Amino acid sequence: MSSSTLPVPRTDLLERPLEEELALFDVESGVVHTLNPSATLVWQGLVRSFDRAQLVAELAEAFGIDDREAERGVEEALTQFRRANLVEEE
Repeated sequence: MSSSTLPVPRTDLLERPLEEELALFDVESGVVHTLNPSATLVWQGLVRSFDRAQLVAELAEAFGIDDREAERGVEEALTQFRRANLVEEE
């Protein structure tokens, strides 16, 4: 698990729930990003200022997976958020 500081969600994105998913509209670029259920859970944890351990625990519990798999899921979501410029580094 990475020891780096978690990024924070950009505050200028518009959020719209889509059943178990979440749509994020980037007003600046005009792009809509659709998050799958696991990425949605990680996103919501970032919004709520969860630390990495809390994100992993939430993902593991929600999807019935072990911590190692949950850690990979968190890292994958964070990588995608960074690539899509949805978050900012503190």
